[in-house]
Amino acid sequence: MKVRAIVGGILIISASSFAAPVEDIRNTVHNLATYSTDTDEVCVFCHTPHGSNQAFTGAPLWNKPIDTTVTFQVYGGGTTIGGTTVGQPGDVSRACLSCHDGVSGVNTVINLPGSGGWNTSGSNLNYRGSNLPWKMPWPFAVGKNGNGGNYDLRDDHPVGVVYRGDETNPPASLKPTNTDITGWNISGDKDGNPGPTIGDLLRNGKVECVSCHNPHLNAARFLRSGDGNAYSNVCLTCHGK
Repeated sequence: MKVRAIVGGILIISASSFAAPVEDIRNTVHNLATYSTDTDEVCVFCHTPHGSNQAFTGAPLWNKPIDTTVTFQVYGGGTTIGGTTVGQPGDVSRACLSCHDGVSGVNTVINLPGSGGWNTSGSNLNYRGSNLPWKMPWPFAVGKNGNGGNYDLRDDHPVGVVYRGDETNPPASLKPTNTDITGWNISGDKDGNPGPTIGDLLRNGKVECVSCHNPHLNAARFLRSGDGNAYSNVCLTCHGK
């Protein structure tokens, strides 16, 4: 009986150690309503059920004006050390950058809560005691760079970059896309491989902001690993070092 109890305890511990972090945005710093006197709605700062940005498809029912023609300065001047081309952020990353570029107002939305507040150019919710556009400061504004430049991603891990590229001659330092990542939070099967894999983190074969982060997670730094990159786990999941 004692042996069974011990074994059962081990199984419980093992299962919990591989449990993926869960989404609970109300208990994260992305619950921007906690800083507003205009609304207690959590989702409205990014999403709206009606009157969303029809021209933007990077995230569902997006409630923010986004200029997708903006060109960012990118890592490595557009080329990694291994010679892979670094493109512009994909739309899914531009959704993140619509707050984290350091230029756009975090509190600027297209459709205010209630009726009569629709404006394609955006209106501002009260945020931190002001109705002016509240621009995220560096270092949280990853698009601002440490030098204060705008639309500058040169000091950040590249996004809009193809992972591995040609599978017939892939970079040795990047693990195969079918590598198991049990314990990570993923948004669904993206690559057709069984179980959670690196391929599920990619968008159109590219690394984007959401490859490492989920803005709804109640986890350190919103990392899908749920461990705050302890022992460089996030880095070493993809990089074979």
